[in-house]
Amino acid sequence: MNKITIRPEKPEDYEAISKLVYESFHYGTDYSDGIIEEKFVKEIRSKKYYIPELSFVAEMDKKMVGYFMLSHFPISNQHEDEFLILTPVAVDYRHLRQGIGKTMINLGLEKAREQGYKGVLVEGNPDFYHIFGFKISTEYGIYPSKEIKLPSPECLMVLELYKDGLAEIKGEVTYSMYEVLS
Repeated sequence: MNKITIRPEKPEDYEAISKLVYESFHYGTDYSDGIIEEKFVKEIRSKKYYIPELSFVAEMDKKMVGYFMLSHFPISNQHEDEFLILTPVAVDYRHLRQGIGKTMINLGLEKAREQGYKGVLVEGNPDFYHIFGFKISTEYGIYPSKEIKLPSPECLMVLELYKDGLAEIKGEVTYSMYEVLS
């Protein structure tokens, strides 16, 4: 595999990121057409939850092949300065299963730890995210709200970024602050 370079996103990347996110989900998954994920990135950037230094692009041979962002996320309308959500994680559909996603996520989690965040939420495939130490959110007293429809409860996961980081963070996950998800 070629060397992957990961760097923070810049405003001049936004158009290419939109295309990458859309195509990643549209062509690389069987559960999304990519439209919501593309709009979601734009909406996160427009909200107070956006953290520019935790939004990254991955490049290989000077071509963008991946994107991910971590943003502030409240649990029961609390803890937004201590807790993050990892979404979306997008890899160019022509470069899937080459370690790009793993490399991106490992870097993002390391940066989040360095910045002192307590935990990260993700909604996705448990078989993939368990590799990084994510566990079912309910094990930590974090539950999906009624409006969240999951294929299975195991799809909503959290990761403690340090020992007992989530000891005091309990409550409900809701996406009601985002229009595109409502």
